[in-house]
Amino acid sequence: MLSNQRAELQKEPGARRSEHDRQRRRVLVDASAGLTPAVKRVRCVIYLSCNDSHRTEQIRRECEETAAAFGWSITAVIEEDGELLAPRERDGLSQALRYVTDGEAGGIVTGWNSMISPSLVERKDFESIVQQAGGFVYAARPMSPEHGDVATTGDTP
Repeated sequence: MLSNQRAELQKEPGARRSEHDRQRRRVLVDASAGLTPAVKRVRCVIYLSCNDSHRTEQIRRECEETAAAFGWSITAVIEEDGELLAPRERDGLSQALRYVTDGEAGGIVTGWNSMISPSLVERKDFESIVQQAGGFVYAARPMSPEHGDVATTGDTP
């Protein structure tokens, strides 16, 4: 049976969105309207440790492409020879860490994990220091093509 009475409009329950989701949606709306997004790009430092200059150039390009793919801006590129020193003894790696601790960069991008250290323990210690400073370490390639970048070289997991 049909009724001439108007059915009361029921309000749908409001969407429950997190603050992050609301901010992300605002940025998308602003971008579609041609406005500059309010979210700052993550800045990173590229750190390379390699003995071969031709190979270093190739790895640098891969790191730059990785940064671009994630929308990260590059603050600095630090290259040093591939001498096998502990991370705390490398001037270039210490410099990259200073960029993070000083707030000039949010992370360190490297070619592969063994550029930080072939030792899993040393690498994890360094990553922990970077994380305590509010940053991250990202390898464009998880493994070195020459060595297979065995994660436990000289260490036990």
